[in-house]
Amino acid sequence: MEYKIIDEKYYEALAGAMSMAYSEEPWNERWSEERAVRRIKAIMGNFQAFGLAAIENEKIAGGILGYIDPYAEEDFFYIAELFVIPEKKKTGIGRILMMELETVLQKKNIPAIQLMSIEPNEAFYAKCGLRRDDVSVLFKRC
Repeated sequence: MEYKIIDEKYYEALAGAMSMAYSEEPWNERWSEERAVRRIKAIMGNFQAFGLAAIENEKIAGGILGYIDPYAEEDFFYIAELFVIPEKKKTGIGRILMMELETVLQKKNIPAIQLMSIEPNEAFYAKCGLRRDDVSVLFKRC
């Protein structure tokens, strides 16, 4: 498995892998190719956005995408997506992507990571050293 920073030539492959990852429990989502590519492009269009991919035999096995979010006293990295294709889940790819991300962020002097998660994934993130913040996510359908 190779872990590397990705560029736009990987967007379609990332979109396909993300679609596969979210097709199973607990999400059961059906992403069209167009919407998945649009999602990847939207994330990567943010301020100082970058992503890492786990690549095996020239295929995307997982990815982590986000951007630098400047805040009052320090910048942090907001993870917009972390996914692993179904056949590679629970093999350590997600954890290695998190560790690789931390290495990149240390070199960039970015001291913190933030993300939103669904409850079933909180145990994974806790194993990666993340904890609940004081911020609540609010939602309203318009």
